[in-house]
Amino acid sequence: MSDYNSGLPVRTEADGTDERLHAKIVDGADPTKRMTVDSDLNAHVEVHGNNPTGGDEVLRLSEIGALTPDGVYDASNNTKPGNSGLIASTRNATPSDTTQTQRITSITNALKRLLDVSIHDEDGNAFSASNPLPVTSVDSEGVEVNDYGMDTVAAGASATHDYTVTALKTLKLSQVWASASGKMKIEIKIETAVASGVYTTKYVGFNSTANPNIDVPVKENITVAAGVRVRVIRSNLDKQSQDLYTTIGGHEI
Repeated sequence: MSDYNSGLPVRTEADGTDERLHAKIVDGADPTKRMTVDSDLNAHVEVHGNNPTGGDEVLRLSEIGALTPDGVYDASNNTKPGNSGLIASTRNATPSDTTQTQRITSITNALKRLLDVSIHDEDGNAFSASNPLPVTSVDSEGVEVNDYGMDTVAAGASATHDYTVTALKTLKLSQVWASASGKMKIEIKIETAVASGVYTTKYVGFNSTANPNIDVPVKENITVAAGVRVRVIRSNLDKQSQDLYTTIGGHEI
């Protein structure tokens, strides 16, 4: 049937074989403020809660519809804060909602709140004295440096082995190795600045006929800046010419 003005604020409209009653939800004081329906045919409402003073607070949602709780206690404005806990999946080849059953625990250590951690191998077995965690020990992170040098040095003379730290890198100097068939002395120096030509001595070492090698392990790595030179002066203390060998070791990061 067609619209019929009966004097009542009610409107019907033919829709196929149905007749539907049209209704508007409007503000009682201002009828121009009315509820609308979006393109998904959903009517939208605001949900409110009361703050401690009795005022309305709008429920906040994220763009995917999830709640956005503050989770912070405030004696005046948020006496019952929202919170969310971590839930982990049981070990499973195809984790899903049904495997999300494990609550994460923690411990309070003085003023620190620490999440419990349990380390296992790829088969799920806990590391222990009988199943130790494999560890590789290195002096430092970065690219390994083992710069080798050799000179044939006359008796009573010296030769210099320099290593210049790569541009934009920092060298962590961790070892100098020297060797000779006869007696020798080495002096390890670090340049004070790029191309300054001024060096500070850090170590001196001597060998002997019983121990022809000199090993200088730098337990507290020396940090050397980019472009700065590490210098090893090799002195022949023997009575005849001999080959003197040195290696400057560390990592560049």
